[in-house]
Amino acid sequence: MLISHRKQFIVTKGKKTAGTSVESFFERFCMPEGAWERLHDRPEHVSEAGIIGHRGRHVRRSTWRNHMTAAEIRDLIGQDVWDRYFKFTVIRNPFDKLISLFYWLENRKDSYTLKRKGKALLARLTPLGNPIDRIKGDTDIERFRAWIAQGGTVEDRETYLIDGEPCLDDYIRFECLHEDIKRICDQLDLPYDADALPRFKAGIRPDRAPIADFYDAETEALVRARFAWEFEAMNYDMPVPGSA
Repeated sequence: MLISHRKQFIVTKGKKTAGTSVESFFERFCMPEGAWERLHDRPEHVSEAGIIGHRGRHVRRSTWRNHMTAAEIRDLIGQDVWDRYFKFTVIRNPFDKLISLFYWLENRKDSYTLKRKGKALLARLTPLGNPIDRIKGDTDIERFRAWIAQGGTVEDRETYLIDGEPCLDDYIRFECLHEDIKRICDQLDLPYDADALPRFKAGIRPDRAPIADFYDAETEALVRARFAWEFEAMNYDMPVPGSA
């Protein structure tokens, strides 16, 4: 999450939306002039210029953190600043976003600690634990569908809703990232440089099959039900084959 006192904006950060890359683009306006350098992980930064939430290990020890809810940010910064500042985030088609999260969770298994491996084993033996540790299948698509069927989802709605109601002024769509970032920059009178947007976490998703191929009728229905607000409010739908 970001707060710029210099430019009076707030950025909330969802999951699997290129959020770290977008933060990197805008966080230079949340620090004193000349203080910024590009970092993937970053400790909590608080200054007169703004605030950058902690990214990386031990994030829970910080007051300002990665993926804070909009209500948490509002309550800490105060209602007056929250109301005055321009607030935005990045959104992504839920059908695509879930595939991205699935591959990220699968990739994390390679770095499980011994304790985490124990939890994963327990999850495989019981109906408890993270769905990613209980799934079976010979292909990525089979495993993805099993994950969705067992409750796999993205939990970040509270970064753009408060008490179930929209609370932000604008949205950057993942599907047209550069165009929407430029539009936000124009609105905030910020310089836009396409080369200033890094591609953090690229390459985690190896299978570039069409998005629709990952879903069958059951899993598509589950996702439509879980993300009914996003589909209606943001006008998303299942991408046509070949659009992934």
